[in-house]
Amino acid sequence: MTKNMKKILLMGLLLLLLAACSPEDIPVSTPTFNENELNKTAASRATADYIQTQSVVPTQTLEPIYTATAIPTIDRTRPSINTPTAEQACNAAAAGHPIDVTVPDGTLMAPGESFSKTWRLENVGKCTWTPQYKITYFSGNSMEAIQNHPLNAPVEPGEVVDVTVDMKAPSTPGFYQSNWMLIDPQGELFGIGPNGDAPFWVQIEVVISITTTPQPSPTVTNTPMVYLTGELTLVDQDQVDLDDGIINPMDVTQTDFVYQQGGDTALSFSTMNGTEWLIMDGNEPIYEDCVTGELTSNAITYDELPLGTYVCFQTSDGLHGWLLFESLEGDQLTVSFLTWSTSAE
Repeated sequence: MTKNMKKILLMGLLLLLLAACSPEDIPVSTPTFNENELNKTAASRATADYIQTQSVVPTQTLEPIYTATAIPTIDRTRPSINTPTAEQACNAAAAGHPIDVTVPDGTLMAPGESFSKTWRLENVGKCTWTPQYKITYFSGNSMEAIQNHPLNAPVEPGEVVDVTVDMKAPSTPGFYQSNWMLIDPQGELFGIGPNGDAPFWVQIEVVISITTTPQPSPTVTNTPMVYLTGELTLVDQDQVDLDDGIINPMDVTQTDFVYQQGGDTALSFSTMNGTEWLIMDGNEPIYEDCVTGELTSNAITYDELPLGTYVCFQTSDGLHGWLLFESLEGDQLTVSFLTWSTSAE
C-alpha cells in the first residue's frame, strides 16, 4: 500500500467520525461584546483605511514672517574720556600771589585818610594787554579815585602786573568796598574768576580811632635793644663806666660809680658824674622799671645791698640798665650788668 493510499483512508475515517457527532452534543458559547474595545477597533480600522486611501503629501517648509536680527556683542571696555579743551579767551585775568599787595581786606582807616591800593594780576588770556587797556571803576564806593587808569606797559600772556589806584577813605565810619575791573580798547569789561567776569576790590573799615596802621610797619615793643651786657670783677677803689663796660676808664668824666672797701662801712658804692640808681626788690627788672623808678645819687652800703640784689641805674650818658651783685670772695666783688640803648629812649 502506498503512502498516498494511506492518507486517503485516514481522511475518510475522519469524515465519518465528524458526521456521526450530533450538533447538540457540541457546547456553543455566546460571545460577549465589549463596547469600548469595539469602538477602539472601529476607530483604528477607519484610520488605517483612510491612510491607505491617501497619497503622501510632502511636508511644507514654512517661511518665517519676521526674521530677528542678531544683537552684536557689546564691548564693555570703558573708552577713555577726552575732555574737550576750552578755547582760550583773548582777554582773561587771574588773581596774582597775593592779589592784595597793599591794604588787605578789613584794613582800618581813619576818616578821610588817603591810601594807595595795589593789586597783582596775571594775564591768562591769549591777547597782550597794551597800554590801551585800563583799570576801571566798576561798582561800590569809588573812594574819590580816578575811575580809569591805563596800564603803564604791555603785559604779555602769562605775565604778572601790579596796578595801583590812589584812594581816600570816606569821612563816615563804616565798612566800604570799591570794585574794579579791566577794560580793553573796544570797551569790553573783563575780570578774574572762573568765567573772567568777577571784579577785584578793596575793602576797608573807617573808624574814629585806630590802633593799627594800614601799611606794614616795624613792630614797636616796650623792650628796647640791649646795648651792652657783661660781668666785672672789682677790687677796692675801682671805677666803672657802665656806658662802655670799662673798669677805671682813662677819662674820669666817664666814671659812673666807685667801689670802696674799708671806712665806716666794710663796702660802699658811690655814684659819679650825675649817675643815679635805685635798689630793686625781687627779680630782674625790665626797662620800664628802671625808667619810671625814683632814682637817686645817694651812696649805697653793702649792708643795704646783700648779694643777689638788683640795682636800676641811669648812666652819666643817660642810658638805663641794671646791676646785679653776684658774689664776694676776699677783696674781689663780682657784678654783672645790662645797659639798654638810647633807641628806646
